[in-house]
Amino acid sequence: MKISILTCFGDLMLQGMGPSTRVFNLAKNLAKPGNEIHIVIPGRKETIEWMDGVLVHKINGLCPKKVLEFSSRLLGVSRYLSLSFYDLSFLLRACPIILKSDIIQVEDPTAAALMILLLKKVFRKPVVVEDRDTFQAIRINEKKLRVIIETFTEKITLKLASKIVLVSEQDRRFLIQYMPNQQDKVLIVPNGVDTEAFKPAFNKNHVQDGCDLKGLYKIVFVGNMEYFPNQEAVRIIASDLAPSIQREIGNVKFLIVGRTPRKMLHNSPNSPDLVFTGVVKDVAKFLNASDVAIAPILHGSGVRFKILEYFACGLPVVATKIAAEGLEVKDGENILIEDDMHKFAAKVVSLLRDKGFSTKLGRAARDLAINKYSWGKIVKQLDSVYYKLISKDICNQT
Repeated sequence: MKISILTCFGDLMLQGMGPSTRVFNLAKNLAKPGNEIHIVIPGRKETIEWMDGVLVHKINGLCPKKVLEFSSRLLGVSRYLSLSFYDLSFLLRACPIILKSDIIQVEDPTAAALMILLLKKVFRKPVVVEDRDTFQAIRINEKKLRVIIETFTEKITLKLASKIVLVSEQDRRFLIQYMPNQQDKVLIVPNGVDTEAFKPAFNKNHVQDGCDLKGLYKIVFVGNMEYFPNQEAVRIIASDLAPSIQREIGNVKFLIVGRTPRKMLHNSPNSPDLVFTGVVKDVAKFLNASDVAIAPILHGSGVRFKILEYFACGLPVVATKIAAEGLEVKDGENILIEDDMHKFAAKVVSLLRDKGFSTKLGRAARDLAINKYSWGKIVKQLDSVYYKLISKDICNQT
């Protein structure tokens, strides 16, 4: 089976970028049973790279960078290269790869709307649309123009899809609220974690030396700070959690791990308790140097990588309900759930003070990651559905 995956997330395996991590792990695990997997990404330079059994094609369109950037600012789109999917030159260069595939998986229903329309209506190809953050523009109250355009294109592409892949039951309910006739096409494929790349380790010295953290408690938060819910979480850490926890403990640092725009660094509340690492090569190293992981997320949906990576490293986790939404967790057994930020801080303090309970919670979290959320187990379901789709498509053609 040959599968092409269209994505605008060009920084595959960039730490702190959940969607990129999901794309790459789905692709490499789909390749393991012998499937031929191609990832097609818009880029400024054309390259073909072999990555863990997957061919990654970066394709350049003719639309100038300045035009793409201006259009992205006008529409409120964070990734200007995603607009390359509306560049005729990009489409023509991508088609020879895509049209030879048995199935096309599209990772962004709004960015690739034109491509999906062509594939379904002109070339009659089965298209799987993955919607990781269903109707995101509505959920986080984005700019009115973006809400109108994004919601309109998202609805069109989901109607055209042969299958719609969502990451949680909550996303399914939200989609059905706006598009009740599409529920029969929905397939829930949760996020996973590489439990070998993310596992407990005992050498914390390297990170501690590099960030001057010896003798301190470390609380970690991982995420792409270009994403609004993560920006909001950092503000909560700086203004609410850090002061409360410091009053109780006194020697705490908060590691903020992941891409952080310069603008955010300049506008963030001035807190000496926060250490911004930026993008790092090995997130697991920073997790293993930490004592507690947190996810004070109040908005957004879909991606839950930070929680799963925390779990896989055996870290005790305190999170809001929405941060753990869609994961089969049990409050008090493998995670602590709290929405009130005063109580949230108190639960972090309790984990720092009670090493026995903290260790027990972290071990239960690691067990959950291995037994439920390893990528190999998750992809088996997707592989089976794809074979059924191909068989159905062949039957329809004959």
